[in-house]
Amino acid sequence: MHFDSSTKKRLETILNQKEELKDAQTALKDGIKALAEEMGVKSTVVTRILSLVEKERAKGGVIADEQEIVSAAGEVV
Repeated sequence: MHFDSSTKKRLETILNQKEELKDAQTALKDGIKALAEEMGVKSTVVTRILSLVEKERAKGGVIADEQEIVSAAGEVV
C-alpha cells in the first residue's frame, strides 16, 4: 500500500470531516438537552418531536397518523 501526498491529503480531509461531524453531533445533543430543560421535559421528548417534524416535512400526514393512534389508544384505556 502506497500513500502519496494526494492520498495523505484526502485521508487528512476525511479525518477532519469526521472530527467536525463529532463536534456537530455533540452540539446537537447539547442543544436538545438545553431545549428540554427549558421546556421542562426529558430530552427524549424533544427528540421525538424533532423526529415527527422531520417525517412530516419529508412525506406529510405523519402527525395526523400519530394523533389517530394516540386517540385510539386513549379509547382503549
